[in-house]
Amino acid sequence: MTTTSRPPLWTLLAVAGLAGTLGTGPAMAQSASSDDFRGVVELFTSQGCASCPPADDVLARLSDEHGIVALSYNVDYWDYIGWKDQLATRQNTERQRSYAKAFRMSSVYTPQVVVNGTGDFIGSHDKEISQALKSSPLATGQDALARVAMNVVDETLQVRAKLVGPATENPPILVLVTYQDRIETPVLKGENSGHHIVNRHAVSEFKVVGTVSETKPLEIDIPVSMLQEGARGAIGCAVLLQAVDASGTPGRILAAAQLEFVDD
Repeated sequence: MTTTSRPPLWTLLAVAGLAGTLGTGPAMAQSASSDDFRGVVELFTSQGCASCPPADDVLARLSDEHGIVALSYNVDYWDYIGWKDQLATRQNTERQRSYAKAFRMSSVYTPQVVVNGTGDFIGSHDKEISQALKSSPLATGQDALARVAMNVVDETLQVRAKLVGPATENPPILVLVTYQDRIETPVLKGENSGHHIVNRHAVSEFKVVGTVSETKPLEIDIPVSMLQEGARGAIGCAVLLQAVDASGTPGRILAAAQLEFVDD
């Protein structure tokens, strides 16, 4: 399909050293590093789009694949055709429109997948997406131009990002993404009426938390309880260090990592 706010889950203070307490369960993993992630897959989907369930299935498989940050952004521009997407936000739609600008596309569509910030694919084309991940992986280890790390210490999520070499003309941005691990929604109207749509790694919020340069790494501390506020079931958090041009249009992703959390 092609086409030419809710309050945020949490409020981020863009300063280092923010601390807090947590009244819920521990993180499934206590740390994550970009050296362990070779790819980022961002799916733009809609519960009201008949073409999207196969792409949702592809994203679900990738969300369980080691070394892949898989994120599902439900968009709101198909709400008028019969079903109001229960997970859609205008923020998610704007994320897709920013990629459309980067790719010089005149319109946006669903299901669309963006691989590592640069490759544009139909979201159900599993083989093409897998090939893109294999042929153009994120640079890691000795080849890395940047690194991000996530650690849970005393119930606080610590995020660290730095450049280890000249990467881009403009300082890259650090994007912090919160997602819900699995949401199943019965669709009562529209093109998918009568079906139960399962969305994995459904993005509930993303926020640019700062920029990084060779001389200025970024350090952010966030109470895990702020990330879990209002969530239904297990959640996760991903960080993307992404190149941008002078106007802020997104480009290639330089480094990424993710952690998942569960409630007791």
